[in-house]
Amino acid sequence: MHRRPRLFRSADALVANYARLRDRALPANCAASIKANAYGVGIEFAAPVLAEAGCETFFVAHAHEGVALRKLLPDAEIFVFHGLGDDAVELFRFHRLQPVLNSLEDLQRAAGHRLNPAIHFDTGMHRLGLPVEASEPVNRWMDREPCALVMSHLASADDPADKTADAQRVAFQKIISQLNHPIRASLANTAGTLRSDAFHFDLVRPGIGLYGGSPDPNYPENFQSVVHWHAPVLQLAELAAGVSVGYGGQFTTTRRTHVATLATGYADGYLRCLGDRAAVSVDGVRCPLIGRVSMDLLTVDVTDFIRAGGVLREGSWCELMGDTVTLDEIARQAGTIGYELLTRLGSRFELPAG
Repeated sequence: MHRRPRLFRSADALVANYARLRDRALPANCAASIKANAYGVGIEFAAPVLAEAGCETFFVAHAHEGVALRKLLPDAEIFVFHGLGDDAVELFRFHRLQPVLNSLEDLQRAAGHRLNPAIHFDTGMHRLGLPVEASEPVNRWMDREPCALVMSHLASADDPADKTADAQRVAFQKIISQLNHPIRASLANTAGTLRSDAFHFDLVRPGIGLYGGSPDPNYPENFQSVVHWHAPVLQLAELAAGVSVGYGGQFTTTRRTHVATLATGYADGYLRCLGDRAAVSVDGVRCPLIGRVSMDLLTVDVTDFIRAGGVLREGSWCELMGDTVTLDEIARQAGTIGYELLTRLGSRFELPAG
């Protein structure tokens, strides 16, 4: 009997999500944010699928992610969000990586090396980026160096009621108008891509939507589930009313209860706070999680499933995340976002093909 959890990754769902965002962005081009190991889904899986679907431009956070991606995609355009370190020029040149320049110091480090970078302006996020007043030094730099892209990043586009995104868009348009050189422009993440055509410019760069999640799980966008998380039943028990389950006795049965113990837990990325909140899919039937999530195990009330004639035994597979219980739903129950859930996926999964 298999005792490890499994992670099924759907290429068809990934392609469908990319196609939806690509078509929404037309006539702009559609890149892919593939940082953090493709948001936890795996670049070795996601990158070739996206490239085959027509994606030619990719964004990562760190240079070492770009190196790994270059091995998979020899011809892709690869931008690195975190800029250019003092000792990184040769690495970028050798692997044909394009830094996103976030400061005047980045511009100085890149000068003379013809790295064809992106230049990032801060229009309101206040994390990284050149100030909006920096168009003059950028123009002087672009007089001497090739540049592939000018970009900014939206802070609140996931909130339909927030007007900050509109102010950022106006500021970004002003920056573009002050540049002396025609250049591709990029502003929109997944949320910006969905929000309005006005945010698309020349290139959109979605992330979470590709992998099946919504920018804000409280406003689900119904992307297809790329990740399907399955765990086997290790043990079945029938407990009387008044019996506590799991660490600390957090849950106590109120009826005769059939309990299934599954072989997965917070070491695999299933957040501990989901105890007594979430549900698991058993043959497409939702069954509530009971008691605390532990490191390697969790417990599920399968009473109603069994009383309705459902068949469950040791070795049966249950789905923790997928089509019945979605990434967005779990994120809402955990009080977080799908990004965190995916990037916390652990290393113990079997990864079946298909």
